[in-house]
Amino acid sequence: MKNLRLKAVTALFASSALLGCADLSQEPGTPQGYATTDKDVVVRVNDRQGRCVRTVDWTEELATKECDPDLFPEPVVAAEPTYEKLSLSANALFAFDSAELTPEGMSSLQALGDKIRSKSAQVVDIDIIGHTDSMGSEEYNQQLSMRRATAMKDFLVSEKGFDASIIDVSGMGESTPVADNATPEGRAQNRRVEVNLGLKAPN
Repeated sequence: MKNLRLKAVTALFASSALLGCADLSQEPGTPQGYATTDKDVVVRVNDRQGRCVRTVDWTEELATKECDPDLFPEPVVAAEPTYEKLSLSANALFAFDSAELTPEGMSSLQALGDKIRSKSAQVVDIDIIGHTDSMGSEEYNQQLSMRRATAMKDFLVSEKGFDASIIDVSGMGESTPVADNATPEGRAQNRRVEVNLGLKAPN
């Protein structure tokens, strides 16, 4: 018990000594939140916390992160969405060499929209990426893949009520095949539209 009292008295005298050489007053019109020495070093209480000594002018506006870290919480970083990748056959959505949705294609997109809506997570991003086979010129195929992706976006917005601002479209044309374009079967696989869903877990 005596040792504890001695430590407390020692800390008190040490703090008083620091305050004795600190500048606790400020020039009029220049408020300062913390006591400083003549070398502009912030005075701290000689205890385990090492708390800064506040002046009578202290306000939260004058607080510093060094002395009052609790007043400067770290910003909360939003979690990155997780992505789920879906691939739809362009043959099931569009007629050959066309960007106009067929009735079967509209039914497929109705089902896709319902699937997205049914998820427990919040959809924050939808990327629609069109692809073609290698028949025709590269420029034409790129434009066709872009028009198909755009047609899908327009349908999801107008018919399913999705927010257009979260849907991005792009056309890759024939540049990223998943099968051999030398065979009819391979070309059919390459004619596709990929949908990447960005899902944010609910709070």
